[in-house]
Amino acid sequence: MQPVREAGSDPAFLRKALGEAAGEARRLLEGLPRRLLLRRGEGWDEDWCMLAIAVHLRDVERGFVRQVEAFFEHDRPRLEHVDVDDIPAPEDYQGADEDDVLEEWQYLRRHTTYLLWGLLPSDWERTADHPYRGPVTLLEVARAMYEHDLEHLWQARRMLDWLERSR
Repeated sequence: MQPVREAGSDPAFLRKALGEAAGEARRLLEGLPRRLLLRRGEGWDEDWCMLAIAVHLRDVERGFVRQVEAFFEHDRPRLEHVDVDDIPAPEDYQGADEDDVLEEWQYLRRHTTYLLWGLLPSDWERTADHPYRGPVTLLEVARAMYEHDLEHLWQARRMLDWLERSR
């Protein structure tokens, strides 16, 4: 019998979850009128709108791609910091097309998950130096991506529920 792993520590699970996240975001945003995509939330979500979430996920993925690639380009890479807490300013998303944003995120995510397929168990333990967290493994970076996806997919669902109630 195999030991039970901590949530998000199984590479096969992470690859699958990461691969499905962009499609789930597309399903949540598909068909929303522009006015609802741009409607700002309330409470915890007051600085966000649905389009800002999509732009944020795309922008953060750009940084995650560079981090994952770095593990394969150097023996002990120094990772750049990816600000997963940055809230896009309105000028960063108001003119954006949601289909283009989601398509780019899906493209970037496919690239990221492609890099993670076929890795040996030892590859997941490759180490890099993060500017704030110190030494991190590829598994820890993949888990951070997964947790970030969950946070914003949950946020998008919560905001959709709120939009439905406030129509």
